[in-house]
Amino acid sequence: MTLHTRGCRNMNHSHFNAPVHFCSMCGEVVNQDIPIKKCAKDKHDKSRLQRTMYCVDCGEQLVRAR
Repeated sequence: MTLHTRGCRNMNHSHFNAPVHFCSMCGEVVNQDIPIKKCAKDKHDKSRLQRTMYCVDCGEQLVRAR
């Protein structure tokens, strides 16, 4: 997936070795070499407060689109 294909502005799409598995804005995989983690509910709650759309560790959609 490229930056221009989905229109996502997150810079992790353009990094050769992104520091996270999933993009926080669109949920696409940006680095498949990082293992998928199982997250606790409190981590997702904190991410929602920061208005993160998708978890960068497990890929779960945290905020529903309007």
